[in-house]
Amino acid sequence: MNSFWQDMRYGARTLWKSPGFTLVAILALGLGIGANTTIFSAVNALLLRPFSFRETDRLMMVWESIPRLNMEQGSVAPANFLDLRGATDSFESIAAFNGASFNLAGDARPERIEGARVSPDLFAVLGVGAARGRTFTAEEEQPGRDPVAVISDGLWRRRFGADPSMVGRVVILNDRPTEIVGVMPEGFDFPRGGAELWTPFVFDDKTKDARGWHYLRVVGRLKPGVTREAAQSEVAAVGERLARDYPQTNAERGFNVQSLVEAETRGPRPYLVLSLGAVLFVLLIACANVANLLLLRAASRGREIAIRTALGASRWRIVRQLLTESLMLALAGGALGLLLSVWGVDLIARAMPANFARLISGWHNLGIDWNVFGFTLLLSLATGVVFGLVPALNASKTNLNESLKEGGRSATEGRGRRRMRAALVIAEVALSLVLLAGAGLMTRSFMGLANVNPGFDPERVLTTGVDLSFSKYEDPRARVRFYEQVAASLAARPEVEAAGAVSNIPMGWNDNSAYYTVEGRPAPEPGREPLANYHVATPTYFAALGTPLLRGRAFEPRDTLDTPPVAVVSTLMAERQFPNEDPLGRRLKIGKTSVEIVGVVGSVRHEPFADMGDEERPTIYVAHAQQPWHTMSLVVRAKEGGDPSSLTPVVRAAVEEADPNQPVFDVRTMRQVMTETMAPQRISAGMFVGFALIALLLAAVGIYAVVSYTVAQRTHEIGVRMALGAQARDIFRLIIGQGMGVILVGLGVGLLAAFAVTRAMAAILYGVSATDFATFSLISLLLALVAFVACFVPARRATKVDPVEALRYE
Repeated sequence: MNSFWQDMRYGARTLWKSPGFTLVAILALGLGIGANTTIFSAVNALLLRPFSFRETDRLMMVWESIPRLNMEQGSVAPANFLDLRGATDSFESIAAFNGASFNLAGDARPERIEGARVSPDLFAVLGVGAARGRTFTAEEEQPGRDPVAVISDGLWRRRFGADPSMVGRVVILNDRPTEIVGVMPEGFDFPRGGAELWTPFVFDDKTKDARGWHYLRVVGRLKPGVTREAAQSEVAAVGERLARDYPQTNAERGFNVQSLVEAETRGPRPYLVLSLGAVLFVLLIACANVANLLLLRAASRGREIAIRTALGASRWRIVRQLLTESLMLALAGGALGLLLSVWGVDLIARAMPANFARLISGWHNLGIDWNVFGFTLLLSLATGVVFGLVPALNASKTNLNESLKEGGRSATEGRGRRRMRAALVIAEVALSLVLLAGAGLMTRSFMGLANVNPGFDPERVLTTGVDLSFSKYEDPRARVRFYEQVAASLAARPEVEAAGAVSNIPMGWNDNSAYYTVEGRPAPEPGREPLANYHVATPTYFAALGTPLLRGRAFEPRDTLDTPPVAVVSTLMAERQFPNEDPLGRRLKIGKTSVEIVGVVGSVRHEPFADMGDEERPTIYVAHAQQPWHTMSLVVRAKEGGDPSSLTPVVRAAVEEADPNQPVFDVRTMRQVMTETMAPQRISAGMFVGFALIALLLAAVGIYAVVSYTVAQRTHEIGVRMALGAQARDIFRLIIGQGMGVILVGLGVGLLAAFAVTRAMAAILYGVSATDFATFSLISLLLALVAFVACFVPARRATKVDPVEALRYE
């Protein structure tokens, strides 16, 4: 034990006397380990353990699928779900749910609550019971039952002050008295989207027969021992039977089974997997850098080790001493890495907008835990052992006679060590090039998204959601009057240029679609109807959003429930369906409704930026006065020079004037909506750039250290060359040529690796190829330039060698 502490004290003094080496080694390891711990924490929380349910591996999502359209994850129609629930033996139980919003009124200000309507056995499927009270009974999915609800722990504490008598209390939910029968445990958040309240899904006679309306999501728990493949085979047979029995609605439709974790993590998965690969590259670069530094340091200490050996130190004692120093560096780097990872996780959490974060399963789990800490510690120790052992063993093989000579350093330098250092530099350069190429592609993709023309003018536009209760606004004309009154009240304000409403704002993650046919043409086969975005809009919506009217007219006050239905279509719809004819006056059939096209507006990108790679769909707009939806988004444009965020109190006042108990929610500017949908690309691009800069810095340090050491080792040789007449430029070319030769090999290897690796990024890139020539060329030139600068400084120093000093002791 005394010798151990002696090694520790001596190692600390030695490292303290070499602050440059110590700082670079600790920083390299800290950056590598910190980056890996940060991303591993995110992967652990968002991909590996997003849920804390019982036996999560047995939980499966069941989707409707249309193989012809390559659609594997479609929502399920209610009647199809009921057939599925009654005809499968692979599942212990199976449940349906769909996202919903609720207007909660009472003593406090009306509040919009996110939640879900669920079949009663959902909580049993997930294996989670109520912390207080109970969940739902099977009878409560039948029509005619008194309304009941279950609330989250967060809502119970935030809205009701953690009232212990909350179970059994009646609240006003969507203008109906509703009994709270249970409070869920802390941390329960399903389905994703910030659910805080759950009500039973009621299967009335109309719902039980609905096969053309697909909006439910289905989750089931497999029986013990049943595989996913067995369940898939069973539900596929059910799908084939339904396609035969109901060809008008189920033709070409089937069912697809997918694990819950896989289904709920498909959004962040590609970004996290690529980030994990990137940080592993950073760690490899850091380790290569430290290994090179340790090799150089061990070689430069040859005389010291020779003296200690001559004084009686055994080889094991020399190895133990050098290994102790390596472990001290590794522990210090691990400690720094842990601190950096805590900061990194917090940075990621802060960078993600709240509206976007609630859509990511497991986001509330994001953070450093003891597993990650243990991983960091073990990684640090392994790094110290692996990259400290080889230099220590090499250094202990000391030739005393040569090492004790003044010029012995050059003599003892073996070809194997030079090759090892060159190989490490090549690896650093190659890995750095791969990271830089990835960062370049992600940056170009993000810039491409930022410059996309959305088809509207997002400046000076404020949006906010309104959800009218079904009971209070059962009369469709009452819904029409409400939105007309709010729009007129806003338009009368001097700070407002235009105001309207739409069922789904662009890029709002809640798009709606519908199948349609063109009247007068042969009807397509069942299941092969074309699909379009489907939106309900008020007459002034297009002016408020800034979407140009190109042909015909927009909706007008004369378009009412008593007049023939009309529609406005996007230019993409007109170009696809009516390429050589006038679309105005043509009729479309949507479901059982026939609408006449009266106008054409500019195409709007409704897909969020995360889905920009998907094929753009045409859009059909119908008049709200003819299809009065309850849930709409107000769109308000401020006057020229106005700040849209300042319109928030104006909008709230207009809504309260129309209905004092009506809450508004999701108040955002249109620019904010667009920015939030780019959050994955922005964060991923930022992380890739950060990792690439770290890699570039480490590679530059590694190259500089190797070339500097080479110059120091070859001082005698350089002196001889200069004594024999070599000019400074000859020495400069010699050092630069040998250094850049290794760099060029690394660039070649890196380009080959980058061309192979970046193909995995193709799915998340927009507007740029995964093997873009311009990006690869610029990145290669940048890395070559940095490498040249790293070689230039020691090469310049080599030209200043004094031949007399270099040959003095010969």
